[in-house]
Amino acid sequence: MAMTIALAPPLDAEIGAQLVEAVGTDDFGRLLLSIAGDIAHVDELFGYIVVDGKEPRSIISNSLLAGADERVKSYMHHFYRHDPAVQHMGKIKKGHSFVQRIGLKDIIPYDYREHCFAKPGFSEKLSFGWRGAGYLLVLSFYRIESSDQEVLGKLASLANLTLAIMVKRHAPIDKQSFVDTMERRLQRSFAALTQRERQVCARSIAGHSAKKIGLELGLSAGSVLTYRQRAYQRFDFNRASDFLPALID
Repeated sequence: MAMTIALAPPLDAEIGAQLVEAVGTDDFGRLLLSIAGDIAHVDELFGYIVVDGKEPRSIISNSLLAGADERVKSYMHHFYRHDPAVQHMGKIKKGHSFVQRIGLKDIIPYDYREHCFAKPGFSEKLSFGWRGAGYLLVLSFYRIESSDQEVLGKLASLANLTLAIMVKRHAPIDKQSFVDTMERRLQRSFAALTQRERQVCARSIAGHSAKKIGLELGLSAGSVLTYRQRAYQRFDFNRASDFLPALID
């Protein structure tokens, strides 16, 4: 059954900062589960992305219970399309979020209900999602105990922060738009760069090879390397990523 959560209580800012600090480390999933456990007695969590036209891809999973890896594999390969949340996702428009509370009785296929809910002892799953341009992100929290409205509101605040992190790290990027953004920010923060140096550095930050940059800009690969090296030397940098701290808003 679908349910809207309004006026979600704010997440403790210091706790949120700890979670952001752990992004990209092995501690992120464990910390997220620990925070969710303190807020709402969450026993397991699982997040994934679905790029339009492709199969879902797992991006985060952590549990206090045994067998979590097997449950994730079974869900991804066998039960994904039987999930009531997935059936609800098709109605979500770009730029909108959703939340759905799914109880044991809402799971129809017996093997899905038995393997992913009854066997580990879960009474409900709380799924939060975001529909972006060409993709969908979903974060689900599994609980053995049932939830009340206050607990759900607090968990929604944590889910919103986590979904924002997932968007930043895993959402597909419009590469040309990204390059254009990097060029503008290089001009803003590194005014000493020439136009060619900005063009080369923006594409280097996007991960383009010297050969590819040369084809895009009508330059030889050797000229691309020269422009790149000049740009690095202006600021005593060693690599394109050295520009990034000043380019992130």
